[in-house]
Amino acid sequence: MRGSWLSRVLSWVAMLVVGAVFGLATTVTHASSLWGVNGVGLALGIVACGGILLAVRLLLHDRWAALITGLGMLAGMVVISGRGPGGSVIVPNDLLGVVWTWTVAGMVLLVAAWPDFGRIRRLQQEQAARTAGAHPGPGEVSVDGS
Repeated sequence: MRGSWLSRVLSWVAMLVVGAVFGLATTVTHASSLWGVNGVGLALGIVACGGILLAVRLLLHDRWAALITGLGMLAGMVVISGRGPGGSVIVPNDLLGVVWTWTVAGMVLLVAAWPDFGRIRRLQQEQAARTAGAHPGPGEVSVDGS
């Protein structure tokens, strides 16, 4: 993602808001069940949050945008995870709540820390081209004609 600093910062603010919206929505619904089956909300939340993180990382080619989106998710989750003014708790300290909390944090860490294999391949190709030019193979002529 190339561009001016202003456009980059504005896109990061937008990604923070998108992450916060996903974090809030999926945190509220993570404990939902469907036809008596527990964990449906958790599974859908993981797919939704993981999908938006992957989309940001793969489409924008910007590790920082993915990290900021994930931080927005975590901030949205933390803001509504505590005891509310009426005494209600959205993310209780049970197995489902703990799995939800750590899964979101783990996904953010994994997506933001994943290496850019395209860049690694380009660097390897450049290095291979430099070493091939320095040592010509049998039957090849080097740049200096020897």
